[in-house]
Amino acid sequence: MALNQAVVSDSTTLISLLNIDRFELLFKFSKIIIISQAVYTEVSYQNYAKQVLDGFIKDKRVIVKSIVDNKKLSQLLIRLDLGESESILLAKKENLPLIIDEKKGRSVATEFGLKIIGLIGILLIFKKKGGLSNDEITDIVNDLRKVEFRVSHSPLEFLLND
Repeated sequence: MALNQAVVSDSTTLISLLNIDRFELLFKFSKIIIISQAVYTEVSYQNYAKQVLDGFIKDKRVIVKSIVDNKKLSQLLIRLDLGESESILLAKKENLPLIIDEKKGRSVATEFGLKIIGLIGILLIFKKKGGLSNDEITDIVNDLRKVEFRVSHSPLEFLLND
């Protein structure tokens, strides 16, 4: 059973989980994943990722929503990329938590008053709630290291040792 009904997600977590063939883990965290059009474009540039993502969209487990270009989007684009900017505005509009891993994006999302979490935080919740065994967490962390998941060594070690 998912811990949340719905969340908005930026691209990094989606791409990382697609790269290690573990995208379905997100559905233990949230029943529905909402993404912006820019995030869809960013994530689905590879054929395999597009096929997986399109399958979940067809099953209505991933929902793509558009953000109307507005003044706030233009202001965010000065500081962040399009996917992060749209994700923050979408999470604010939908009043939902945001999955975001990039440091600058997390900082801006916090300024917007959003509840945020990253992939390491999700895995930590799974570990603490028994959603994944220690062996599964270790396998996922090792797989993330192989695909160059962009996080410092310390959080991964914390996850393994907590």
